Amino acid sequence: MKVQPRLLISFIFPLLMLVLSLLVYVGFNEYKDNQNAAINQATSNVRIAREYLDHHFLSAQSQLYLLEQLWEEKNSIAGVMKAAQTIVSAKSRYLEVGLLAYGNYYGTNGFYKEGIASLIAERPWYKQAAIGESYITPIYLSGSTGKWTVAFVAVLDPVAQQEVRIVLEIDVNRLYENVSLLRTLENGYVYAIESATGKIVIHPDDSRVGTPSVSVTSDILARIQAGEQAGIIPSYEYKNKEKFSVYEANPLLGWVVLSGAEKSEIIMHTLSISAVTLSLLVLILIIGLLFYIVYHVHNYGRQLSEVESIAELKIALQQMVEGVIGCQSIHLYMRNVYSGDFESAQCKHHISEKGLRDDPAERLGRLARLPENQPDILSAFIAPGKTCIRVPLTKKKQLIGLLYIISPRLDLTLFINMLRTYAQSALGQVMLAQRIQQTDAMTGLMNKNFLQAEIEKQIKANGKYYLAMIDVDDFKGINDTYGHLFGDKVIISVANCLRQESDRHAIVARYGGEEFAILLPAKGLMAAKEILEAIRASVSSTVIKSGTKSCRVHVSIGVAAISGNMEKSIARADQALYQAKANGKNQVVIYCLNSMLQTIGAE
Repeated sequence: MKVQPRLLISFIFPLLMLVLSLLVYVGFNEYKDNQNAAINQATSNVRIAREYLDHHFLSAQSQLYLLEQLWEEKNSIAGVMKAAQTIVSAKSRYLEVGLLAYGNYYGTNGFYKEGIASLIAERPWYKQAAIGESYITPIYLSGSTGKWTVAFVAVLDPVAQQEVRIVLEIDVNRLYENVSLLRTLENGYVYAIESATGKIVIHPDDSRVGTPSVSVTSDILARIQAGEQAGIIPSYEYKNKEKFSVYEANPLLGWVVLSGAEKSEIIMHTLSISAVTLSLLVLILIIGLLFYIVYHVHNYGRQLSEVESIAELKIALQQMVEGVIGCQSIHLYMRNVYSGDFESAQCKHHISEKGLRDDPAERLGRLARLPENQPDILSAFIAPGKTCIRVPLTKKKQLIGLLYIISPRLDLTLFINMLRTYAQSALGQVMLAQRIQQTDAMTGLMNKNFLQAEIEKQIKANGKYYLAMIDVDDFKGINDTYGHLFGDKVIISVANCLRQESDRHAIVARYGGEEFAILLPAKGLMAAKEILEAIRASVSSTVIKSGTKSCRVHVSIGVAAISGNMEKSIARADQALYQAKANGKNQVVIYCLNSMLQTIGAE
């Protein structure tokens, strides 16, 4: 039977329209999904950035408090400036500490201006404030450092009828460096503005700092000042590009933290799927397969962008790799920012970067199929005799992790690179969040979770390390006698002393309350004892003062070699600490291998 052309056309045209309609429908839904995913990712970035800024500004407040106390105790310009110079030298984000006293301005790094009492009202950090008040300034360009700055200012009791203020200047560009890993889609970034003025305070483009924000209009500023804490700016135009941003107000700083991206990125994600599908209409089965894979890659990518821990990242990556290309298993190694070692996601195995560099250094950052000629040291350990793909995960050309895909079922560079893009973005975000979570906000020391992880790592590496548990003697009595604020100062002073007296290879942590811990390398127990005796003596010689209150504190120390497992190592050091307390306190006690305790008496 001969089929007439018109009948063929009558079937082809409706079929084509049906396919096109389906493509438009799917494309629209994909666009909405990508848009929601971008908003969720931006919201997560804003939350992490705000927590990071809160953390560092609370730390700055602690430093300012210590300088206030030092001035109130002695009214010594030299003493305050010496402590201020130590703070500025230790933290690159602090630009300058200044002291306004006796009508003169004394700054770190030798900066000095005499007789400025009549001119202080013109200083960018100055505003009328009550005695005892502290405030954060708007952003300004520092005249002494030439950098964009915000300052913490404390107003103290006047001396000789002259105002006294302490000014701690913070480099806003340094603040951005630590949130630069937070990206929305490919090119979106985190930035912040002042809620009172709308001026940009942190931004990846230095030239934008101090200028009015394009995204936050006066209407939005008015809503924020009226109490609106968070929201979405659905659309605005900058340099002929349409963008969106998610924002959240930060009452502590008087800032608004934002993160967003270009809308064209969302459109390009959507159009890329539609374009591929349209170009392969003739091969409908292949179109369906490609669409299925790409669609699921984006779904997995959205899940990756929402993970908040290493455990969740490992699970999401496993699901993504299995769902996209198939494999027997994966292994994720992350670069430890403190030691440079590569550690497995489960912290069950680690290796130094030097141990991985059998090939030239530049090849470690390239996608590799192993073994082409021979396996590297990690693939030989985790998958002996098997084919695997080593996927480097980088951020700004810096290697932050390695993903090993064992026995891949589909070896296509296109999909592997898509996996890589999502994986390294998620890893960078998780590592930043983890870094914030590993620090004790009050003292700036590492926290208990980080310490425990390092103990486990050194036990597996058979490192010659010793664990010291340190407790402030009679701390409850100090709180009861002098008050909890003075007790906080004792905690901070002891923490600073432990940090200053410890070797740079040692890990100093606040374990909880008035208890600290040091994981230190040493040649043996006697060597560890000498180090800890010096630390104990240094703490005992420190006089802690606040106004009319002053006291000396002592610490008891228990030390044990790490071995077996983390729990037993801590228990042995704790047992030695309890014995030090029982023996009269203010001494070092060593846990011996025969389970007997050897006491090293206090001086």
